[in-house]
Amino acid sequence: MGDRPLLELGDMTPLQAARLPVLDKLAGEGQCGTADPIKPGSVATTVSGTFAILGYDPFKNAVARGVIEALGCGIKIKQGDVAFRGNWATLDENGIIVDRRAGRIRDGTAELASSLNGMKIEDVRVNVASGTEHRVALVFSGPGMLACVSGSDPGDHFSSGTKPRQALALQKNDEMCLRTVKILSLFELEANKILAKHPVNLERQSKNLFAATTILTREPGQVHAFPKIKRPSGFGLSGICITGDDTIAGIAGVTGLKVCKTPEMTANLDTDLELKFKFAAEMLHKFGVVVMHIKGCDIAAHNREAEQKMEFLEKIDRELGIFLQKWSGKLRIAVTADHATWSKEGVHVDDPVPVLLHGCGIAADDVKEFNEIHTQQGRLGRFRMHKLWEKFFA
Repeated sequence: MGDRPLLELGDMTPLQAARLPVLDKLAGEGQCGTADPIKPGSVATTVSGTFAILGYDPFKNAVARGVIEALGCGIKIKQGDVAFRGNWATLDENGIIVDRRAGRIRDGTAELASSLNGMKIEDVRVNVASGTEHRVALVFSGPGMLACVSGSDPGDHFSSGTKPRQALALQKNDEMCLRTVKILSLFELEANKILAKHPVNLERQSKNLFAATTILTREPGQVHAFPKIKRPSGFGLSGICITGDDTIAGIAGVTGLKVCKTPEMTANLDTDLELKFKFAAEMLHKFGVVVMHIKGCDIAAHNREAEQKMEFLEKIDRELGIFLQKWSGKLRIAVTADHATWSKEGVHVDDPVPVLLHGCGIAADDVKEFNEIHTQQGRLGRFRMHKLWEKFFA
């Protein structure tokens, strides 16, 4: 949600440029501030920022993204397994990366994953599951595996003519690291052969769409003892998370939240916001806490579409207004983001994000507009995001 001033928006952020009468009204009636998802100067990921929103200090409760992605995709992980997150991606005939997300592929990813799922590489079984859009999760199950390896994904800032990175052992003299790199490399070679001939990809190529001809892997993780993260003491409330994103679903599972998800929740700009708010109303009658995750702003910013991000914020504001008109009874709302995404460069940045608290028991401060600038003057001040949970229930 957070951003920086952009030339195409008249040197305003999308939040500043958007017409947000509902959020501005809530800001005028509630309390505002800004929060650093991790700490000042640190760039947050979706995982670290979301853990912080839910009250967990990212420095004390770190869970590898690969593990979260696998859990969110429904793969069971045993002690010793190594989990990777990855992207379906497109290579040309020379092995050059053409599109790192295979055109943000949606259709056919379950079939692609199924064609690779259960593959045996020596004595290691590879479990593969499709995630949200272009994302995919891999879990390597077998003896002698270690997550201290790098994957094949070059990241967002790869230059033209780049090939997938060669997986490397981060501890070069460790036999388990070297074995894991070998297994990963052999899997990627075999997967590329299967994907090149897969009917889903052949059809996409016939339609001039990016085909998912490889998997770019990154952020491996391992659970030597399965993570059990306790909620902060004193907040023994049941909760549910409404999301279309498998990564967020994985975080919800680790933190003890139930998950509400439907096919209409796409974790993109075409997600059914009306349905999400409808479920929020229903779930508030059943649970003490409802976490509603909305991904579209991040997608627009990564695509460098500042105006699209602004318009999506306006859509959220309208649906929130409809929800509030229909709601009766006590209610407390927190509005914030897991990180800021700069629409000019399409990347996460280390800026603090705006925070709004509104509702029963929260006295108003002097802030009248909800954006990155005005919330700096709010009563909440600037704080590390994991403190939000305490402020929300204070």
